[in-house]
Amino acid sequence: AMAKLCAPLLAALLLLAVSHLALAEDAAEGSCANSDAGVEQERVQPKYKPSQAALTAFFKLHEPVDAAWTAEFVALEITDGCPLNGMYRRFKNWISEGATAFPNLVVKITPGMDPILQFQATKEVGEGDLGVARVDVSDMEIDEVEHILQRRGLRKDEALAGEAAGRTAKRLEEEGARRAAHEAAEKAALEGSAPVPPVV
Repeated sequence: AMAKLCAPLLAALLLLAVSHLALAEDAAEGSCANSDAGVEQERVQPKYKPSQAALTAFFKLHEPVDAAWTAEFVALEITDGCPLNGMYRRFKNWISEGATAFPNLVVKITPGMDPILQFQATKEVGEGDLGVARVDVSDMEIDEVEHILQRRGLRKDEALAGEAAGRTAKRLEEEGARRAAHEAAEKAALEGSAPVPPVV
C-alpha cells in the first residue's frame, strides 16, 4: 500500500528533475560553444589573454566629426563561449535570427570582446584598419542595435527579415512549451499527483 502511495510522488519528482535538466541544457545549449548559425562569421584567436585595461584600449572607439556619417558595411565584433551564452545571450539569438536580415553585416568572433560595431566603407578591411567608426553596443538592446544600423546606412532586406522573424517565433514557441512543461512538472510534484507528460 505504501509503495502504491509513493509511486506517483516518485514519478513526479523524477519528471521534475528531468525538466530542470532540460531547462539547464536549453539555457547553456549543452556547452559554452558559440552557434555557427546565422550570418557570416570570422574567428580570431588571441595570442594572449589581455587585461581589462588592454581590452578597453583595444576597443579603439571612434566616430567621424560629421554627425550624419554613414557606412555601407559593418562588422559585429563579439566574444564567444560562456559570455555569449550568458550576459550577451540576446546577441547570440540575434546573430542567428534578426542579424541575418542585414546582408552587409558580418560577425567577427574575438574571445573576450564586448559587442562592438565597426562600420566600414568596404566589406573587407586590412588588419589594424578601424573602419569609418567603432561603436560600443554592449549595453544596448537589440532594437537599439538595429536602429543604429539603419540610421547609419545599413540596408535591411525585408524578405530576409521575414525569414528571421519566423525563426524567432519558432524559438519563442519552443521555449514557451518547455517552460509550460517545467511548470506543470513542478505543480505535479508539489501536489503529489500523477506526472504530466513532458512536451516534446
